[in-house]
Amino acid sequence: MISKPFFSIAIPFYYRDENSLNQLYRCVNSIKNQLFKSYEVIISTQNIFERLKEDPFFNTEMINLYNAENIGGFIQGNINNAIQNCSGKWIKILFSDDFFFDQYSLTNLNLQLNSNDKMWAVMNSLHFNHDSKKIYKPLIPYFQKNILEVNTIGSPSAIVLRNSKKILFDKKSWMRLDVDYYLSLFKKLGKPLYINDVFIVNEIHKNQFSALLLNKDKYIKNKLKNEFEYLFNKHKYKKKNVMSLFFLRVFIKLDRLLLSLLYKILYKNFNKIIKIIFKFKYQKYFK
Repeated sequence: MISKPFFSIAIPFYYRDENSLNQLYRCVNSIKNQLFKSYEVIISTQNIFERLKEDPFFNTEMINLYNAENIGGFIQGNINNAIQNCSGKWIKILFSDDFFFDQYSLTNLNLQLNSNDKMWAVMNSLHFNHDSKKIYKPLIPYFQKNILEVNTIGSPSAIVLRNSKKILFDKKSWMRLDVDYYLSLFKKLGKPLYINDVFIVNEIHKNQFSALLLNKDKYIKNKLKNEFEYLFNKHKYKKKNVMSLFFLRVFIKLDRLLLSLLYKILYKNFNKIIKIIFKFKYQKYFK
């Protein structure tokens, strides 16, 4: 292992079925394919630890496996376990069903982080449909004051943070563990840096955690309500009024539809297009 790698890539894993294991293989393969090699991979797994340990694919100098079977906190406890075992200068969170878009991701990330003194950064996302096998729906991330109610960053796989303070996920959070974490990072570390030429691909599939929201029963609704109240009190957050929240969500939805259309039409030049769009539309959020 590199004594002090530039990146620690923190991957929380839970085995659901063979497809979830294949997603982990794909995730780690996207790391192995990177041209930038100063990294370690930290995989915290809540089950099948021995199976992964005996798998030659994971038996490399760069990969470290940690058993999280007895760690509570569901996803939060698992990712916290990975974060706490990171030794690199920067911690790059990458969920096991997500992956790097190309082999230049860590190279570009390294270049931009080295030329900036920010404490954390956000990067673009794309989405992968499991059934159609298509990559689509780009997302330009940014932090805004109403992030508890409207997620404008995306998955935690779209962030990276300096390994100077071990800022952990709140085990009392649940479906909004991501936005709670982003708001905590903002309060402790300030505004993030925007990484313009790195894309993380998030897979859309039926077993992802957010799929619980598709058919909300009474138990799910009550749990969401209780989580809202906990987070609002925790952050002393003033809830946005219904109409303002509605128009904010409509604006974001239209914005993302436009990005999707541009990506579909101008795929080959989308990297150039996204830089222009950022300059005129999103840069204000990072000042």
